[in-house]
Amino acid sequence: MKEVQDYIWNSVLAMYEGFIEKDRPKIDQFINEDCTVWDSSERDMAFGLAGLNEVRARRPKVESEPQVEKIDAYDPVIDVFGDTAIARHYVRVTFFDKKLPSREIRNTGIWRQFPQGWQLVHNHEDELPLAE
Repeated sequence: MKEVQDYIWNSVLAMYEGFIEKDRPKIDQFINEDCTVWDSSERDMAFGLAGLNEVRARRPKVESEPQVEKIDAYDPVIDVFGDTAIARHYVRVTFFDKKLPSREIRNTGIWRQFPQGWQLVHNHEDELPLAE
């Protein structure tokens, strides 16, 4: 079980690295093509990688928008139940513009084991309120 927990946590960290590096294939290798996603910036659930790509396409692309400098994931809690795992953690997002407060997100991912390995089948993130 520890081996699976380590694999999933390292995969989560690799996906955040891929975001910073703007390396979508690095991220997508861990995501099942039939996944569902609740993104913190969207109201509706995205269905499949195609739906996730639609969410990604709506994200700001102009340099005048806040740019993410760093993503720190921490406090993982990962439980494995046979061929299914639930991974929960927090994320702190830091921007290049230091006038902007960092954002904190809590994330829950559901992973399944497939013949090709463990993949993320559902991801849910909530942006937490700014600290007073």
